[in-house]
Amino acid sequence: MANAIPLSGLTSAAGGVLLPPEQGEILANGVLQKTAAFEVAGDVKATSSRRTEFPIWKGEPTAGFVGEGGVKPVTGAEFGAGTLNVKKIASIVLFTDEQIEDVQNGDLNILVDSGVRKAIARVADAHAIGRDKGSAVSGSFDTELADTTSTVELDLSKQDGLALAVSAAMGTLEANGYDDPAEMSVILAADAARHVRDARQTSGGTASATAQASALYQSNIDPLYNLDRAFSTNLNKIGETAGAGKVVGLVVYKPNLHVRVRKDIEISVSREASVQVEGEEKPRNLWQENLTGLRYEMRIGWMAHDLSRAVVAITNAS
Repeated sequence: MANAIPLSGLTSAAGGVLLPPEQGEILANGVLQKTAAFEVAGDVKATSSRRTEFPIWKGEPTAGFVGEGGVKPVTGAEFGAGTLNVKKIASIVLFTDEQIEDVQNGDLNILVDSGVRKAIARVADAHAIGRDKGSAVSGSFDTELADTTSTVELDLSKQDGLALAVSAAMGTLEANGYDDPAEMSVILAADAARHVRDARQTSGGTASATAQASALYQSNIDPLYNLDRAFSTNLNKIGETAGAGKVVGLVVYKPNLHVRVRKDIEISVSREASVQVEGEEKPRNLWQENLTGLRYEMRIGWMAHDLSRAVVAITNAS
């Protein structure tokens, strides 16, 4: 379906007709798009500045036994500095006066608001992960999770391949000193839940015994080892054909992921502005064309420190 500008109610090919409030929910996107990368961040705070600097503890403190009155050892490790820049994400939606009249009391939320918010969330998630629906992007944030050099391979020839990959990624974090499972989270492709539900185990023996497969993961078996989990439509799906650069999951150490929110999504309404639509030669005069513009803006920053030690990508390359 085309994205007509402004939203059109004239033909079904250009956005369909406006529905009464009780029907609005059917327009919700079938794929729940969350900001998965932000969901698992362990350091989320509000900020009033465009750039935030904060100390980062580097290395591993040491301690030792000393005798009574002995010289106490001085620990190693040090503080480093992290810099996080706040970026703006925005969108403008144009309505005709007639469309606003068609929606009772001018309530646009039922048809548009949730969709625009999901679009902003998906863009933020894509640039934090470094993938947009599976394709690599040059992110606008300070860090992209998919840029980590720590990887484990998903082996789909094994019935418990996903669980083994998550375990291997956890092992990498543990070897790097990030060894508290309570501080780990996993971000998986959108189809991972079905992959887990459909996992089947077969036993050896006769042909009839081998043919009877049962669910590998029962209600009391968590293939993700009780890790917090989030799902992203921006990662490559597990069901895709394997290939170079395919990232289907990320296991992260939450305290190393930082989010700074300067302004949550805010809406500004105008009927008098001139708006330049991408691809059109001349700006649109809202008053002259009987249009109303809704401007959505969000200001948020994101970074991960010690990226290649605190983030492990699960790849499906072969």
